[in-house]
Amino acid sequence: MEVVLISDGPLPIDSPVRKLPFFFAARLVDMSRVSPETVGEAKIAIVELLKAQDAGMTALKASWSSIAEIPVICLVDKKNRREAIQAAALGKTEMMQRDTLFALLIRRIRNLTSADVAEQLPKNTGAKTLEAYRSGNAFLESLCFSSIEGSKIPLNLMNESASETLAALSLDGLASWLDAVNLHHSPTYSHSLTVAGLAGAFARHLGWSEKDCREVVAGGLVHDIGKMRIPLTILDKSEKLTEKERELIGRHPQFGREILKPRIEVPIEIKKMAIQHHEFLDGSGYPDRLKGARISPKVRLITICDIFAALTEKRSYREADSPRTALTTMREMGAKLDQQMVQQFARLVVQSELGDTNRAPAAASGATA
Repeated sequence: MEVVLISDGPLPIDSPVRKLPFFFAARLVDMSRVSPETVGEAKIAIVELLKAQDAGMTALKASWSSIAEIPVICLVDKKNRREAIQAAALGKTEMMQRDTLFALLIRRIRNLTSADVAEQLPKNTGAKTLEAYRSGNAFLESLCFSSIEGSKIPLNLMNESASETLAALSLDGLASWLDAVNLHHSPTYSHSLTVAGLAGAFARHLGWSEKDCREVVAGGLVHDIGKMRIPLTILDKSEKLTEKERELIGRHPQFGREILKPRIEVPIEIKKMAIQHHEFLDGSGYPDRLKGARISPKVRLITICDIFAALTEKRSYREADSPRTALTTMREMGAKLDQQMVQQFARLVVQSELGDTNRAPAAASGATA
């Protein structure tokens, strides 16, 4: 764990702290439960003082020694006298204005932690996989910034990441890529990196051009951009999702449409992959119930990779399927999927020697693909 996030009760809906787990391994701890056990090996503490009550502050000060040796940033409204006093009462802390640009908050945390997103990868990870992993993470972080701040999506970084991923697949293989991205602290990022790698390997297996291979890798990275509008408490929920929560997650293709519509810099095929990856050939998918020829080959490919990734990822409420079991499920989906593509994808899985080993991410998500 890199960062411990401390608040008095549930995080306020408008707190920037809610987005930090997209960037760092993080754990939320209530002020009343701060202890050496809950703080663990955290390198930095972020204290959100919005709506912090006297009882919560009293409990936090009583256990302050648990975090006194690591850097502490208090998020406050400096015009709010109560919050400024609360921060000062904690002693040695750094106060940061709550509405500071989110990118500056991220930069400050990085400066204090010297965190390397790839530090948890095995020592024998291939150099090209390591480089592509960092590049993919950097792009996903920029994608998160873009959706938060309404800025342009950096296509140069997207294309660079796609090219690096294809190079890693060529030199180190698909299995090595999946082993690496499976260890990412964010289940959402891990899933996108997985889909991107599967898409690149599958497109190459089908003999597609390098340009098309690069575009589907980029599509895999971007396909879940709509999830940036869904609270992480739902995306990374440790219990089974409620019907209402599942319904909200099911809206992520529509959220993706809303985010991408004004971004004219993004190629139309990549937009389609983000909006249409839950459409089925028989018209039973969503959000638009597209059917047959209205679903392009690239979208069909991303859908297959997305479903396979979701089935083989461990959820908190169920074990991961083996690759063979996942392929059987996809065959049983019949006319929903392009079964000729599914057959070719099965050959890729066998050739890549993914085997029957279940994938078990370090941080399991409760979300659907």
